[in-house]
Amino acid sequence: MKTKNKLLTGLGLHPSAMSSTISMCAKQIFDGGFPSIAGEYLVQAVQLIILLLIWKSLSGDSGAPGGMELNQLMTYTLMATVLHPQLNIVSSATSALWEGSIIGRFLRPVPVEISFITETIGRKWIPSFFLFGLPVWLIAPLFGIHTGPASAVMGIYTLFSLILTASLGFAIDLLFAAFAMNLKNGCFIALNIRNAIYALLSGEMIPFALFPWDLGSIFSLLPFGSIAHAPLTLYTGGTEQPLLIIGLQIFWNITLWALAIIIFSKSKERMVSFGG
Repeated sequence: MKTKNKLLTGLGLHPSAMSSTISMCAKQIFDGGFPSIAGEYLVQAVQLIILLLIWKSLSGDSGAPGGMELNQLMTYTLMATVLHPQLNIVSSATSALWEGSIIGRFLRPVPVEISFITETIGRKWIPSFFLFGLPVWLIAPLFGIHTGPASAVMGIYTLFSLILTASLGFAIDLLFAAFAMNLKNGCFIALNIRNAIYALLSGEMIPFALFPWDLGSIFSLLPFGSIAHAPLTLYTGGTEQPLLIIGLQIFWNITLWALAIIIFSKSKERMVSFGG
């Protein structure tokens, strides 16, 4: 155990500091911030209901649009909502740059990149899962929505895919934070560009199978397609080549993490931040 802790510490990973940060951030939601989070959950719930109604209205005797089965499409949309924090990772990296609080993170006993990851897990993943994702997942069968994976094997593939999805999401988030630094605190510009790209290219809201002119096949090869499209397609059994999807995720993880580390490190030299 001591050897393992020394190895993690040598890599800049301090388990106690990381767990403390996650715990502290998870508790902050009850320090006056719950009403704003509850509003966000309400918007997600309304969006889920609207999408489910749209899929039902568009489905006919031939099934759901794009050749997908209606149950498959409903499960895809449900899990996109339940796993939204993991599929659309927005850490505090860009907002901290705008607020000036990013300066304090350089004084913590963990690398600044790890600080953003642990904060995101504590502040967004844990509250969202227990206060929104899990209740929605448990209630969905009452409305005739299948909540389980297509098969046990696909469930295992999905678990590995989600780990790769989260990793890739943090790499992309770090790249956009570096982009904001190079814009001299153009934080809102970076966030708007990021949101527009995610909405179209990740497959979280609209499955790639519904895209015309075979655009979905092209988008699935891009790094954004390895974020939401990959795990949701595996979960619903929408592919006969799960290993190809996971292999593509591994490729993009290696490529984008290498770029993120280099570009973020270079961008810190150009960082301009006040306040905090």
